[in-house]
Amino acid sequence: MKAYVFGAGASLTAGYPLASKMLYGLSDWLDVQDASVPWVFWARNRIVQVRETFGSLDDFEGILGKLEKFGFERVKPRGPVTYRQDHKDIFHDCTKQMQGENCDPATTEGFYPQYLRSDLISAYREFFYITEERRVGTNAYDNFAANRLAPDSTIITLNYDVALERALKNAGKWEIGDGYGFTAFPNRDPSPTKVYKLHGSVNWFQTPLQNEPPPLMFSRDLTILGYDNLRDSRLGGGSVGINNSGTFILPDPEKQFYWERFWVPLWTGAAEKLREVDELFIHGYSMPAADGRARKLLFENIDKAATVNVHARSTSDRIANEFRSRGFKNVTAFPGVGFEDWASRP
Repeated sequence: MKAYVFGAGASLTAGYPLASKMLYGLSDWLDVQDASVPWVFWARNRIVQVRETFGSLDDFEGILGKLEKFGFERVKPRGPVTYRQDHKDIFHDCTKQMQGENCDPATTEGFYPQYLRSDLISAYREFFYITEERRVGTNAYDNFAANRLAPDSTIITLNYDVALERALKNAGKWEIGDGYGFTAFPNRDPSPTKVYKLHGSVNWFQTPLQNEPPPLMFSRDLTILGYDNLRDSRLGGGSVGINNSGTFILPDPEKQFYWERFWVPLWTGAAEKLREVDELFIHGYSMPAADGRARKLLFENIDKAATVNVHARSTSDRIANEFRSRGFKNVTAFPGVGFEDWASRP
C-alpha cells in the first residue's frame, strides 16, 4: 500500500501559508477583508497585539512557545501600544474582581494568551473557509487526485485546510462518511481513500460539553466539500458554543491534544495503516523536531523495507538521512522536485 504525508509546503499552491508564516498569511488576508465586519476588526486587533508584544510576526512556533510560558496569566505590554483591550480579556478581569482578587479592569493592559489563541483559531477557520469558498481553477491537489493517487492509499496530513479533501471528492476518490479515519456520517459508502488529519481540520468542531467523538461539522463546511444536502444530526436549530482548541492543534513547540477520546483513536488508526505501507511519499513536510509525535508515528510504524520518497525542498536530504539512520534501506531524496511538479506528472 502507498501512503502520502503532506505538510504545509503541499498546500502552498492552494493558497495557504507555511506554518512559520501563518501569522503573516492571516494578517495579509485580514487586511483585505471588510473592516466594518466586527470579527475582522477584533482579529486584526489580535494580530497587532502579537506584533507589538513580540516585535514581529516571524516564527509563529516560537511566538506560541513564548505564550505558553505565561500560562493563563495576563501578558503585560513593555511599552506603549496601539491595540485595544479585547472584551473577553476585560470580562475575565471583571470576573476576577467580583471574586475578590486584586484587579482593576479599567487600568489593566495587555491580554490573556488563552483568549488570543482561541481568537486566532477562529480567524484561521474563516481565512481557510473563505479561501475555499472563493477558489477558482485547479491546484496541485487536483492534479494529485487525478494523476498520482494510487487506489486504496492512505494520506497523512498535518494541514488544516480542506483543499485536499475537495480535490479527492471531485475525483471520486474520497467520501466523508468514514474518509477521515473515523465514522462521521454512518450509512454512507466507504471512502476509497482515508485522510488522517493529525493536527485537526478547519471543519471539525467540539462543543464544551462534547466528550464522545466524532467532531461536529457545520452545514457550510459540508457544502464546501460538495455535500449540499448533508446535515450533522447532532446540531439543532440554535447556536452552538465551540471549544476551539479541541480539534485544531496550533504549531506549538509542545502540542497538547486535550480531547483524548478523539485524538488517541485517530492516531492509533493512522499507525495501523502505516504498518501496511510498502511505499511512502513525503511532500512539503519538513518533519520539525517540535512534531515529536508525528515523527515517532512515521519512524516507528513504517516497515524498514518500505521505499521512502522525500519531496521537501531544502530539507529533503536531512529527512532522508534521518530515515536512513533509523534503518530504512530504500530512501531517496528529491530536493529539486516540488509537490506541484510531481503532482502534475501523468
